[in-house]
Amino acid sequence: MDQFNTSGLGLQKCLLALRKERDLLKAQGKDEEAQRLTRKIAGMEATLTGMPLEMKPPTLQ
Repeated sequence: MDQFNTSGLGLQKCLLALRKERDLLKAQGKDEEAQRLTRKIAGMEATLTGMPLEMKPPTLQ
């Protein structure tokens, strides 16, 4: 189960890094690239939201 929780935490860190990159792109005026990244992040979050509760590590919020 530790591997499962570690993977969930890693996924959270990855999503956080992607959000930071998106915000940086916006700040640099690279709106088209930021919008593409926003859609990818939203897709990842939608997939996570659709997962059965038993499959979600407790670290995922």
